[in-house]
Amino acid sequence: MNSKLFIGSVALALLFSAGCTKRFDTINQNPNQPDHIDNEQLFLPTIIKNSVRNYSYISQFGASVVGDYYANQYNSGFDDAWTASQTEGSFLWNFFGVLRDVENYRLLSHQKGDLNNEGVGLVMRSWMFQVMTDNYGDMPYSKAVLGKASGIFQPAYDRQEDIYYALMDSLKRANTLLASGTDPINSDILMGGSALRWQEFANGLRLRLLMRMSNVTAAKIDVGAEMSAIAADPSTYPVFASYNDQAALEFLTDNGFEFPAYHNSPIGDYHLSTTLETNLKLLNDRRIAYFAMPTPATYGTNNPQYMGVPNGIGTIETSYNGGANNQSQEAPILMPVAGYSFASPIAAQGMLLSCAEVQFILAEGKERGLITSGSDAETYYLKGIQDQFSYDSSRLVVLAAPFPINITASPAYYTQPGVAYTGTTDEKLYEIRIQRGFSMFYTGFEGWSEWRRTGVPKETMIGPSSAITAWPRRVRYPLSEQTENTVNYNNAVQAQGTDDLLTRVWWNK
Repeated sequence: MNSKLFIGSVALALLFSAGCTKRFDTINQNPNQPDHIDNEQLFLPTIIKNSVRNYSYISQFGASVVGDYYANQYNSGFDDAWTASQTEGSFLWNFFGVLRDVENYRLLSHQKGDLNNEGVGLVMRSWMFQVMTDNYGDMPYSKAVLGKASGIFQPAYDRQEDIYYALMDSLKRANTLLASGTDPINSDILMGGSALRWQEFANGLRLRLLMRMSNVTAAKIDVGAEMSAIAADPSTYPVFASYNDQAALEFLTDNGFEFPAYHNSPIGDYHLSTTLETNLKLLNDRRIAYFAMPTPATYGTNNPQYMGVPNGIGTIETSYNGGANNQSQEAPILMPVAGYSFASPIAAQGMLLSCAEVQFILAEGKERGLITSGSDAETYYLKGIQDQFSYDSSRLVVLAAPFPINITASPAYYTQPGVAYTGTTDEKLYEIRIQRGFSMFYTGFEGWSEWRRTGVPKETMIGPSSAITAWPRRVRYPLSEQTENTVNYNNAVQAQGTDDLLTRVWWNK
């Protein structure tokens, strides 16, 4: 064959081949599923929706039991629902799936110089890791979600102490970025595009972390100095001013955007816990009508009654106090539409961090002498109580319940023993911590974490039908870590301690 003809034929074939390949590449691109994203804000609504809805669903059920807000014989047995095969979804290890999108969002924002969006990414990343590390302790952090970028699919575990310091550095940087950024946060369904509110969230989260580690010995930072710097300079380190600013996702009436359990079957096996009942009734706190339904025996009457059930009593729960007719179920705002005509898809919110919780952190810091600036402890404490009452009332107004709901606090509420800010330091701290516990209802595992740190409320204790000898201190690692990340899992267990429910995390030693 003539060499010139052969070369020409090959060139022609290559020309057609290149043209066809180029054309087929275009045809095979799905415009609804692009292989890359240039606008980082396209990530944000999905990140917020998926993480907060998941978090809120867990908050209503398993987290509410270990926080001792509600009672459930299955969860408070601390056996089946707490096995390694259950913990990935039930205790939010599956946040790692969302964190991959968070990392893409953060990196793209950084590459484009979009400071506000990078700051938002850091805050969301820090919140998710804070939630997970407080449940599990040591865990993958610095090498996590790097599979696509670095090929690391079996990440090493970081010590919880190091995770905490890294999270606080990230939140400091987020505050700085959000203070100086000019790029819009147009797709923000959590904070309405307000960089200031994201700053407030960042600083509130840092206060939460600082308080949680405040009893640690030989800490590498001065916890009091860090907290004082925030309290002393609200222009640099703003925090939530009221419940209108706090990190709470507003659910919608659209299908798939309602509060997560709205379409569930009627609730029958979750009840007000006797711990929460005891503390609310001790203070004549009308918010018991916010936290729980009236007993079925008094439902629809002008004299509704609220009765709790202890955790950890097993099948006896079904007959406790005369049975279900005399047991209060979960909060009115958490009732599903099935069986409850007054149920609302939007009364509950996805709560990440409340204004009240931040105020109670500041109050405790001031009372303990950790904070040397800002307002006095009583001012923070009273603001926290008042703001939480206002918030709880605001969520009930959308309900048309067939029973009276009046949770307004009378002036006498604030002057009674157990609320009036008097007594010894220990007595004042107990008051702060009880009220903080009320404020962390339906906020993931935060009530449980604070019980682990403080022992408040004192009524929380293991039940006779529980599989362990004391109230849990952490969660087992998921079974997938044992089978797919074995070497690093074993190293973590050797460093932290036995992978069981009673091994304490770093800040709880």
